[in-house]
Amino acid sequence: MKNFLINSLVLFFLVNCASGPAIVPGKGAVYGKISAQSHKDIIAKASKKGGGIYSKKGEVVFTKQMVNYHQLKELYVCILDSSFAGGKDHLLIAEKDKMSHRSLAIAKGDRLWVQNNSNQVLTFFLAGQEDDIQVYSPVKPGERSVITVAQEGTLELGSDENEILMTTLFSRSGLMGQKHSSGGSYSFENLDPGKYKILFWYWRLGFIEKNIVIKAGVNIELNQVLSVDKIMASKNDP
Repeated sequence: MKNFLINSLVLFFLVNCASGPAIVPGKGAVYGKISAQSHKDIIAKASKKGGGIYSKKGEVVFTKQMVNYHQLKELYVCILDSSFAGGKDHLLIAEKDKMSHRSLAIAKGDRLWVQNNSNQVLTFFLAGQEDDIQVYSPVKPGERSVITVAQEGTLELGSDENEILMTTLFSRSGLMGQKHSSGGSYSFENLDPGKYKILFWYWRLGFIEKNIVIKAGVNIELNQVLSVDKIMASKNDP
């Protein structure tokens, strides 16, 4: 009997660990996996026998001109919480010929720092839709500048002096984001019961937005695959 109870407890522990976060009384969670894949037509074509960019096994042989969605490293999962007023700090580093991040998810009200590790003075700007622009103070090599993000939407951070230095930003009020590689797991835990929006975003594809209801003592599993056709077919809430 004792061994049965011990084995039952071990099994219970393993099942709960494998199925998601631990249940917290009075709180809820949402968790799952995020991944990306090619357009469904590409997958269908790749499944057929043939030559060209397809192997004999029907798999896509990626070239330098193609996006290998299975290896993407900047997929974002974001949850919108109206009680979160922003105020987090984010750092982008500008090298001579690239930015440290090609994309970044932030909240309106967050502070966005830019570190200049190039060899010239750089003047950065944050441009949104409808010609809304926030301009940084000029940044000397080795120094950094900061603005508080006052815009929402898909934004572009760029530099007047070097157009190569560019980062696409996804900004929403109350946004809390996580960055993952394709196939990675995400988890938002200890959430108060209520209605939330969860967004899955990749800068070259767009985003999928879903409504979720968090209940006390309940964990929601929500997996999402990002691809062009899935995003075009999604019905994102306004």
